[in-house]
Amino acid sequence: MSTHKAPAPTTAGEQSTPLLSRLVEGLSGRYRSIPVLFVLGLIWLYFYSRNSAYLTSTNITNLSLQIVTTAILALGIVFVLLVGEIDLSSALLSGVCATVTAQLAIKSDWPLWMAILGGVATGLVFVLAEVLAIIFGVPSLIVTLGGMVILQGLLLVVLPPEFVINIGGTDFAKISSTYIPSGWAFVIAGVGWLLFCAARFRAHRERGAAADSSALVSVGVPAVLCGVVVFGAVAVLGEGRGLPLPVLILVAMLLIASYATSRTRYGTHLYAVGGNREAAQRAGIPVSRMVIYSFLVLGACAAVAGIIEASRLLAVSNSSGGGPLMLNAIAAAVVGGASLFGGRGTVWAALLGALVIGSINNGVQLLGLSTEVQSFATGGVLILAVAIDVVITRGSLLPNRR
Repeated sequence: MSTHKAPAPTTAGEQSTPLLSRLVEGLSGRYRSIPVLFVLGLIWLYFYSRNSAYLTSTNITNLSLQIVTTAILALGIVFVLLVGEIDLSSALLSGVCATVTAQLAIKSDWPLWMAILGGVATGLVFVLAEVLAIIFGVPSLIVTLGGMVILQGLLLVVLPPEFVINIGGTDFAKISSTYIPSGWAFVIAGVGWLLFCAARFRAHRERGAAADSSALVSVGVPAVLCGVVVFGAVAVLGEGRGLPLPVLILVAMLLIASYATSRTRYGTHLYAVGGNREAAQRAGIPVSRMVIYSFLVLGACAAVAGIIEASRLLAVSNSSGGGPLMLNAIAAAVVGGASLFGGRGTVWAALLGALVIGSINNGVQLLGLSTEVQSFATGGVLILAVAIDVVITRGSLLPNRR
């Protein structure tokens, strides 16, 4: 008697995954940056078609300097988003930290490195106070909204009576005006590229992949692509005065953050907490501690971003950390691929998103368009990015049925 059993009827939920669902699934993983790069390419192509000076070495260098502050602040926001929280006060915190640094370095004649440590310490202390309220149970949206109001008053307290500190002609100002010569920039890029290749090869060995084709795909192709991007960027940025120091600081912070989130236990716990906080707690992961660590990273990033921005503007004032900086930083993190719902995204989202937002702003300014156009474009890109994030989280293009 035959033992073959007839296949069970296939339900609608067990049918093969539609093409669109597979696409959504792919965008939620390793291919999340592809749409961002595509949009960035379209933005560059549009503005270049309107003004050929847009993609010149000089303008690209200006663009890179303009996005550094947003990208560093967005980097800190990515860490907070990964654990499923939000922050609205970090832009003003960057202004307060920059002001404290300027007070110590210029008014109190502290050595610059000690003044910078004082500014970073200010950022860490403030976010620690915020996160203690958050882990107590107060929503992060409310805590950081209140923190933003507190920081507005604190900024006026730490400023002198004239509400401005000029830093032109001081060592503080040299942070943004220092350029790495092209030769040294290529050496630094070469060392970074070799470290990247070594890390990819080590990861390939740890996975136990022995096939040559697999090694070519997992090591060779990324190494070539990384080399083209890194050395191409250094060649373009170094064509004039050299590689700007703020850009080097940004890349170093991104590399450290990338290693911490992808190659350490801390990174594994970070994504686990953001993906499912209750499951992470049952698995023994210290959820509260991970949230504290994420906000501390944000505090340090806010301080560095504020210090670099003050050095670029040659002053701190009661408008430091204000304007569209907070919106641009959150938009950069989300547009670059970090999820508002936690547990998804990489630190490189900060760079990609800042490039998208910065490229729009730079192009609008280069064409002499009104600031209204810049606001419309930035807001539209942010809404589109959040809509894509919602689709990826839901796993379907169809709206929820209520």
